[in-house]
Amino acid sequence: MPDRRSWLPAAVGAVLAVALVLSGLGQEAWQRGYDLAVYRDGARDLLAGRDLYQRETYRGHWFVYPPFAAVLFLPLLALPPAVDLLVWDAVLLAVTGWACAKVFGSVAAGWFVGLGTAVVLVSDPFREALVLGQVSPLVVVGLVVGCLYGGRGGAVLAGVSGAVKVTPALVVVAFVNRRARWWFASAVVVVGLVATVVGVLVAPASAVSYFGSLVWDSARVAAPGTTTNNSLAGAFAHAGLPSSVSSALGLVLAVPLLALVVVVALRADWLERSDRLRFGLLVSLVTCLVSPVTWSHHALAAPIAAVALLAWGRVRWLVVLAGVPWLLPVLHWGTLAAETRPVSLLVLVALLARTPRSPARGRPGPPAVTARG
Repeated sequence: MPDRRSWLPAAVGAVLAVALVLSGLGQEAWQRGYDLAVYRDGARDLLAGRDLYQRETYRGHWFVYPPFAAVLFLPLLALPPAVDLLVWDAVLLAVTGWACAKVFGSVAAGWFVGLGTAVVLVSDPFREALVLGQVSPLVVVGLVVGCLYGGRGGAVLAGVSGAVKVTPALVVVAFVNRRARWWFASAVVVVGLVATVVGVLVAPASAVSYFGSLVWDSARVAAPGTTTNNSLAGAFAHAGLPSSVSSALGLVLAVPLLALVVVVALRADWLERSDRLRFGLLVSLVTCLVSPVTWSHHALAAPIAAVALLAWGRVRWLVVLAGVPWLLPVLHWGTLAAETRPVSLLVLVALLARTPRSPARGRPGPPAVTARG
């Protein structure tokens, strides 16, 4: 029987998450199911043989995912529009709750697992994802849990995440790690390539447009100075710098951050799940910082990382300070408050990069990994 110390707080968190969405706090009327409608339109265009990237929404947004993502969105067309958001949000709650139980169960036990899960479910990134009907939580937990598992099963999760949303493909940096190279990174590459080829085959013209130019065109998403942008480029734009300068500075600072990911991957002991988890969280947070535009729902790894860092017991006061901006609607409090998000991401990245190996070192990892040892 499941430990009620774990599931009871998580269940309360799920109820509170639904209550937050229903309350309308921190949301505008147009946001309800907005992104899910974009996914449905993408799937509809795919079936009709139309270009996936020519349909503009009434708010000036576009379908911005690779063609493979449109393939995965096809089942949405089988759902009545009146209930699709309800079903989608139920999936988000179930999958994210399961993923948090796996992640926090690897670093703690009992009440901490349930309370940590509840914190993530009521966080602002997850609330926003529920309101919009976003796919980001599935991408984030696929990457993080994939790294936690660390073997070829985990590689499927991480590879699909990278194929749905390009930035998680940074996880292939694990290839520099000798142990991760064949049991994880190479499988991630294979899965990602197969998924991408599927998208190319079903929508060749759209694939040419996407990989030829659109994937680099962040202007189709938003300007860096958008208040709700949590990236480094957004931080500079919020400080008053022109968009061109902000984007350039973001690119410059991306270099040391990407180098840090390489160093952490190289030094990680891939047989230790704490090292694999830290790497997965680090990859997710760094992609948020270096992307031109990062919305709140992209940064679900931030509250997950804060909870994990608390379990590891390092500089807890700083972890709490870094975690608070993800529990509050700070993006609605002006540009100065919005700056707390990218600062928090930098702090969490630094703590993940320096966190010593967990005291739980020595626990067996997944069979797919330990079978080689």
